[in-house]
Amino acid sequence: MAKGKKMATAALSATSPTWGRIEIGNIEDLHDAVLGAGLDVVQLSRAPITGSLAFAQLDGITYSSGSIDGHVGLSGPLSETMITIGVLLSAAPGTRHWLNEVGSFAVGVFGAGDTHEAFYRPGTLYGTATLSGEHLEAIAGEMGLVLDTRQLGGTGISGNRMASRRAETLRGGFAAIHHQGALGGGRGKALANKLLESLIVHLAREPRLPIGISTARRHGQIVRRARDFIDGNLEEPLTVSAMARAAFTSHRTLQRAFVDVLDESPQSYVRKLRLNRIRHDLATEAEARCTITLISNRWGMSELGRMSGWYKELFGELPSQTLARSRSITRDPEGLTHFA
Repeated sequence: MAKGKKMATAALSATSPTWGRIEIGNIEDLHDAVLGAGLDVVQLSRAPITGSLAFAQLDGITYSSGSIDGHVGLSGPLSETMITIGVLLSAAPGTRHWLNEVGSFAVGVFGAGDTHEAFYRPGTLYGTATLSGEHLEAIAGEMGLVLDTRQLGGTGISGNRMASRRAETLRGGFAAIHHQGALGGGRGKALANKLLESLIVHLAREPRLPIGISTARRHGQIVRRARDFIDGNLEEPLTVSAMARAAFTSHRTLQRAFVDVLDESPQSYVRKLRLNRIRHDLATEAEARCTITLISNRWGMSELGRMSGWYKELFGELPSQTLARSRSITRDPEGLTHFA
């Protein structure tokens, strides 16, 4: 592992600060100008390259920021699998992306695997967020905005600069990290959220569909992501927090989405799905010799009395009745089914 990668990893391993910061000691540190990118770096000024890099990882999103004093060229994909969006908070004359000069408050979009090319002058300050396209679309949806692949428009620099008020607030926050050290706790998280929010507001658009249709579609996406997570983890403890994280949404919106789409709360849906798995096992010949307790525990329902009550409410019979009927079925050697 390169020295810069080790330092970046160490910065993120600290338990107290939300943002970890490292000093740029040599040109190799800029391989991780965006965390994990592994960029090609060319030093173009004779003086030593100085400044610092800062990183944070929150809610499945990687945030990177750099304050670079030196003339350098950076190239390569920022991520092979994720989208990166970012803003130049300070850009000296001569700063370029893909050989085109860009100024302060320019916003960039960098698709998964697409080559990024930049030439930075002394005094560069930037902030980026790297996340999946699905996650980005979901967060924008929670804000009541549309930001899908089509809206992003592909890799490149936005035709408009970020609004000055938003950008200046971000510039002050990131300058504080780079000049004063790591920023932790609520302030660090607030800065990361402010960066992502500002980028989404800049790049997204208002929904064109009537709000009812847009909300229904967004809720459908949330429920689909949550169900995928539930199906893969049904035998494990499932909390609303875990389901909300998997669906890239809040507790409240998860609840609302399930009620709108399935007329069930997430907890009720999980319970009924588990009861159906229990019934399937009780009624399956291969499981007929298992006890109700064993099967119930397998599907995360250890309180047998409560489970039996829910089971009867849903299926109109007790688990013991389902099991007894299953055990009453036998097969003769020719495979014909009859009842004992």
